[in-house]
Amino acid sequence: MNSGSVESASRLQWVDVAKGLGILLMFHGHVVQTLAATGNASALVEERLIYSFHMPMFFVIAGFFFRPSPSFWYRLQQLAWRRLAPVLFFGLLLIPLWLVGPIRHGLPLWHEVSPLLAGYMYGMPKLDWVTWFLVCLFICEAMALACLPRIKSLAGRLLFGAACLLGGAALCDHIAAWGAVAGLELHATFIHEAIVALGFYSIGYATFPYLVRLDKSRVAAAGVAILCGVVVLDTFQLNHPYANFAVMMAAKSHGNTLFFAGTALAGAIFILVIGMLVSKLEWLAVIGRNTLPLLGLNGAFFHFFNPMLITQFPPGDAPAAVALFAFAVTVISLLVCAPMVYLLNQYVPQLIGKSQVSGPWLPSLERQLPAGVPTQE
Repeated sequence: MNSGSVESASRLQWVDVAKGLGILLMFHGHVVQTLAATGNASALVEERLIYSFHMPMFFVIAGFFFRPSPSFWYRLQQLAWRRLAPVLFFGLLLIPLWLVGPIRHGLPLWHEVSPLLAGYMYGMPKLDWVTWFLVCLFICEAMALACLPRIKSLAGRLLFGAACLLGGAALCDHIAAWGAVAGLELHATFIHEAIVALGFYSIGYATFPYLVRLDKSRVAAAGVAILCGVVVLDTFQLNHPYANFAVMMAAKSHGNTLFFAGTALAGAIFILVIGMLVSKLEWLAVIGRNTLPLLGLNGAFFHFFNPMLITQFPPGDAPAAVALFAFAVTVISLLVCAPMVYLLNQYVPQLIGKSQVSGPWLPSLERQLPAGVPTQE
């Protein structure tokens, strides 16, 4: 895929709509995850369904935008600003909420914050756990910069993606045991999960031109959506060998690797194709264009407000009640986030993934590529 197709990806409405659907699933999924942790069986089913594909889908979409860089180190610094600066920013933004508990209970002010801050030393964003995705994506993209420009064929990129998926999942399955033997924290910085993410990323990079062609036929797109939807519904309960657990990339938990990969890719394609079919829904596209600030702000709901709402207004264990409750919390959360997203975009876009922008409060955080730098290829 050339840089021209990358630019076309940034102009395709259905890509933004698919990202918007993914954000809705993320907000909804974090509500049912909290409910499932209380023993709610209906919430667990929803959690297992959503988590079987929604985060892999974001890595697939990220792969659409890959392009070889004129300078590996320049692009790596650029990605660090765009991925890691928001991780730090949203973590700091949530510190006042983490201070409420110690203040209420008469504990030292930094009782909870200090150990959470320490996690950032080894790449674990514990103040805003939702931003784990950005840490993992940064490592994934760094590996992609080193590997993908050297793989020229479609078959090679697909095989490389499959090898990363299977090999990365196997590595994650064994790394905790190896770390225990060595006395090391081998889960730090999501390096091993980033290999799994690179699998989805590479497949997204390889298949993007073909998905663009699918957008030209609504009948074919609808057929693919139905097929992928059936696959997901037929397999998502088989992913994890234990009935009370869900597949969770943030926890490096994949269950059956083959089912994990198949269900995740089918689910990702399903949402992407639905994005094509409903691409005229501008409100979904607006949500998709603000994926990063909404992801960061969701940490406040994941850590604090969702548990409070569930405690105050428990929805019961009926599937319809759980779905309606999670939907209502999702809508309310997005409405609460809307003015904050507007303000962040207006005044500090550099801290929410747009580090190349200058003003109004901060200059551009990215340096210009020096003239005469040799190309990577």
